[in-house]
Amino acid sequence: MKYPFFSLLVAALWGAPLHAQQPRAIQQAAQDDQSDRPTIDVEAYSIEVTLAPQEHRLTGRADIKFKQLDRKTYATFDLDRRLRVDRASIGGADVRFRQFDVDSTVEIDLSNQQFNSNPVLHIEYSGILDPEQSRREPVLARVSEDSAFLLYEGKWFPINGLYRDKADMRLKLNVPPEWTLVTDVPKAGDGFASNQPSYWGTVAAGKYTTTSYKSEKAEIAVHSVKADADIVKSMAESVGKVFDYYSQRFGPPPSSNFRVVEVEGANWNAQWSIGMLLLPSSQLRKDFDLPALAATVAHQWFPLKIGVKDPSSDAWLIDGMAQFASLLYFEQTLSPAEAQEHIKKALVKALAYEGTTSIRQAGGLDKDSPDYRSLVEYKGAFVLRMLRWVIGDDNFNKLLSAYLNQFETTPVSTEGFEKLASEAGGGDLGYFFDQWLNGSGIPEFKLEYTVFRQKDGYKVLGQVKQDLDLFKMPVEFQVQTDGDPEYARVEVVGESSEFEVKTERKPKFVVIDPREKILRMSSDIRIAVLVNRGEELANEGKYNDAIDQYQKAVDIDSHNSLALFRMGEALFELGNLQAASGMFQEALNGDLKPKWVEVWAYINRGKIFDIRGQRERAVTEYQKAANTGDDSYGAKAEADKYVKEPFRRAGKTTIG
Repeated sequence: MKYPFFSLLVAALWGAPLHAQQPRAIQQAAQDDQSDRPTIDVEAYSIEVTLAPQEHRLTGRADIKFKQLDRKTYATFDLDRRLRVDRASIGGADVRFRQFDVDSTVEIDLSNQQFNSNPVLHIEYSGILDPEQSRREPVLARVSEDSAFLLYEGKWFPINGLYRDKADMRLKLNVPPEWTLVTDVPKAGDGFASNQPSYWGTVAAGKYTTTSYKSEKAEIAVHSVKADADIVKSMAESVGKVFDYYSQRFGPPPSSNFRVVEVEGANWNAQWSIGMLLLPSSQLRKDFDLPALAATVAHQWFPLKIGVKDPSSDAWLIDGMAQFASLLYFEQTLSPAEAQEHIKKALVKALAYEGTTSIRQAGGLDKDSPDYRSLVEYKGAFVLRMLRWVIGDDNFNKLLSAYLNQFETTPVSTEGFEKLASEAGGGDLGYFFDQWLNGSGIPEFKLEYTVFRQKDGYKVLGQVKQDLDLFKMPVEFQVQTDGDPEYARVEVVGESSEFEVKTERKPKFVVIDPREKILRMSSDIRIAVLVNRGEELANEGKYNDAIDQYQKAVDIDSHNSLALFRMGEALFELGNLQAASGMFQEALNGDLKPKWVEVWAYINRGKIFDIRGQRERAVTEYQKAANTGDDSYGAKAEADKYVKEPFRRAGKTTIG
């Protein structure tokens, strides 16, 4: 929270510029909470920046044209705390300012300005953006000897909040002559400029190799540093297909020129801006993550085309909508069975951190936290999937059209979206949004039924139970018969609901929600959630915590090969080779789902035998792997390699 500057205190507070003041003795507000700020509307930024790679230094000059929308005597801008303001002026006259490290803001004194004027604020600033500093935090602005990237969210120029105030942009960048500049701002003369208000301000610079690809609706360019040419081409083609589908489904993006840029020194998986996607070198690989790529590309529409009023409580309409867009893409381009795999993964990730935190509350969490990704991105996406099921495909398409038309120039709120959904669905959907956005809790269905023979077929009469008293949702039932399955839509209200389904052929059994249209829990899903949690912990190097999650899954199903395999991997990383070998063998004795578990369990057992100096046994395992004929994730090349030469594990200590 920031205190207003009352006129009686101005003389005392505003002396010479107060650099790097001590943090104020109040609790820092949430990052996106700017409700107590003076209200201004920035019309245009004009930025000139010089990068000095050897010093890791950025030197900047910013001219900011804005309107005051209230009568407060100061304005607040965000600026990376590593960048220090040297001078601020309006109309050539110096103005007082003070800079706060606690929330990376600069406050500018406007007490001598006329309220009805539109001042142009001039700020000069500089600082060291050392690539090795603050590695525990996401690196959003970096200048190194051979490259640089400056993200919009990096606050490398004074900005009026993130994703709140679209503005025009003029940009001039001074970099070494051998560097290539890539920015979201269109080229104009010797600089870059756009008179189209938007969230401009992402830059990458370095010695790039550019690969171009033209899709039906976009010009795709990949600027790479060291990625293999075949990988770059494959990624460009994939991005083009995703881009074309979104353009057809959601209308034209802010820019039809889309650049994918490889960056070095990043500690995140992806960052995006208008017409740009920045990926660390580790993401440009043969088996690149297409679902993550598809969701990231969707940010060109959400929020860069359709923004939100509150970046916290409405965050699900950005990140949840982007994930939902990727599911729509897979439904359109893959077979039903293949698309269902992506839907199942999204369901499992959505339930990974289910507890008492609602989706709208989770919007205020750290965006890089697993809780945020689970609740806002994946659960938010599934809320949209459930909404489509509730109101039907035709009404949902009407909703999307109205949403895109009405909010292209005006930020949307959850309440505004709910109103549109109710209009499209033909009834009040307040119960739906309250249940899934403001509440928590997931149903777990139990089914009891009896089959009766009738003259014209069969009747299934039964009862479905779940433990949420206020639950209300239509649920899909699949009745397996001796012919094609038959489907029925049953309205489930409260803890217990009766149902009746008629079929022509004799029913064998009934399946609830076979196509995963509802967020729900079951024994199989619970196991998948536990394995997913373990995988996320293992990715963070927390192998003992990961083993705890895998063990919980095995306690439910002792033949779950994936849980056993993952436990073997974690034990292998911890150096407990005896236990790891046993787990890989248990995985081979299990249900062998998914199929690739078999080939990689053999390969990993071979590596363990090689480490222990048992070469003959190792070769036998590699040959078993080759004999499966499974080349998942490059298994064949891996097995062939170690048949010819022993596996060596450098720098690891074994304990078992």
